Amino acid sequence: MFRSPSAYAVAVRKPDGTIEEKSEIKHSITKRVPWKWPFLRGVATLFETLSLGVKTLEYSAEVAVPEEEREKARNKGKNKTASRFQMTLTILFALAMGLFLFVGIPYLVTSLLKGPLGIAGESHVLFHVIDGALRITMFLLYLIVISAMKDVRRLFAYHGAEHKVINTYEHNVVPTLESTRKFSRFHPRCGTSFIVVLLIVLIIIHSITFLFVPENFSYILKFVIRLVLLVPIAGVAYELIRLGSKLPDNPVVNFFLLPGILTQFFTTREPTDDMIEVSLTSFDRVQELESEATSRID
Repeated sequence: MFRSPSAYAVAVRKPDGTIEEKSEIKHSITKRVPWKWPFLRGVATLFETLSLGVKTLEYSAEVAVPEEEREKARNKGKNKTASRFQMTLTILFALAMGLFLFVGIPYLVTSLLKGPLGIAGESHVLFHVIDGALRITMFLLYLIVISAMKDVRRLFAYHGAEHKVINTYEHNVVPTLESTRKFSRFHPRCGTSFIVVLLIVLIIIHSITFLFVPENFSYILKFVIRLVLLVPIAGVAYELIRLGSKLPDNPVVNFFLLPGILTQFFTTREPTDDMIEVSLTSFDRVQELESEATSRID
C-alpha cells in the first residue's frame, strides 16, 4: 500500500496469480490547519495511518481469499458489517495487548526493581532509562518471535518490496522491476523506525516530565499521564523522522534514526520479483491519482 498527500492505492496478489488494486483520491488531513502544523501533524498522521491501515487490511484479507470461499461466506450471510466489526475487535484487542506488553510489563518490572537498585522513584532518570530499555527489549523480542512465522516472513518481504520501490523513486530513478531490484530494502521513514524513535524519545520526555510529578500519585494516575504523553512523544518522533530525509548527514538526527534502520533487519526481507510487481502496481496507481488530484486543484 502506498499513500501520497492526496491519494492512496493498495494492490493484492489474488490466489489465481493476478493483481487486483483499490485506489482512491483522499486528501490527507495534514493539509488542514491546525493538523499541518509541526508536532500536531505527527499525531494526525499516526491516527490517519492507523485508520487507513485497517481499511486496506480488510480489503486485502478479502481479496486474498479464493472466490469460492468468499461465495460460501456470502451464502452463510457473512456481510461486510460483521466482517468490519470483527476487524475492529481484533484491532482493539491488539492495541490492548500492545499496551500490556510494551507499557504495562516494563513499568511493572521497573517498579519492582527500583527498590533493589536503590532508585528513589519515578523522579529518578534511571527509572525511565530502565523502563525504556525494557520496552525496546520487549519490542525486539516480539519482532524476533513473529519473524519466525512463515506468513509473517512473507509479509515482511512485501514490506521490503515497498521500501525498494520508494527508494528507487527517491533516487530519481523510474521504478521498474529491473531498477527496483538494485535498491535497499531499508528506509528511514518507516513505521518500524517511527516506533523505535518514539521509544527513544519516550525515555527522554518521561525523564524530564516525571521530575515534576509527585511520587505520591497513584500508579493509575501515573499510567494515565504516560498515555497522555504519547501524543507529544508521537509528534516529536514524527518530526525527527521527517528531519531524516531533509538532513541525511546530521549526526544527531542519524543517532535517533539508526536504531530504527537496524530494526528493519527483522521487519523487512528481500522480496521476490512477484512481490515487487505488486508494489509497483500500487505505486504507479497512487502516482496517477496524485497527478489527477493535483491537476484538479490547479
